[in-house]
Amino acid sequence: MKAFFRLTLIALASFVAARAGVAQTVKVGTFDKASIVVAFYGSPLWAAKLKEKHAEMELAKQANDGKKIAELNQWGSDSQELAHKQLAGEAPITKILEMLQPVFPAVAAQSKVVLIVPELAYAGSSVEKVDVTDLLLDQLKASSRTRQIVKELRDSHKNAASN
Repeated sequence: MKAFFRLTLIALASFVAARAGVAQTVKVGTFDKASIVVAFYGSPLWAAKLKEKHAEMELAKQANDGKKIAELNQWGSDSQELAHKQLAGEAPITKILEMLQPVFPAVAAQSKVVLIVPELAYAGSSVEKVDVTDLLLDQLKASSRTRQIVKELRDSHKNAASN
């Protein structure tokens, strides 16, 4: 909702500037969602979350807490299923975006955009679309292997779209 409100304000500001005879370009950052999903699940952020859950599992095993063990096993299964659905575009990436909130200001400043959104369905001539995927991969500390997977994924999407 915040993104929609910001986009509305930007559109209104652009309209007012245009009416005043000032041509102003608004730069909007976009990113490839599948690439961010791959990078997130290979990131130190996710590794820290897994480490936390493994520690909880060890404590549960030491305490012989069957309920907690089952709960953590379910969390693992659910997380893996969610990751697959997110990669396929069948589930939202809301939680990933929430965890990335602290890095968005730096990415926006570096790319000189005023807004970052996963996709831009339409943009008028006063909007310049800027791909910030690679900057987000940097923030997620994507390994060379992750970057190779992301490149192959994006290439396959481009090939599928052109056919």
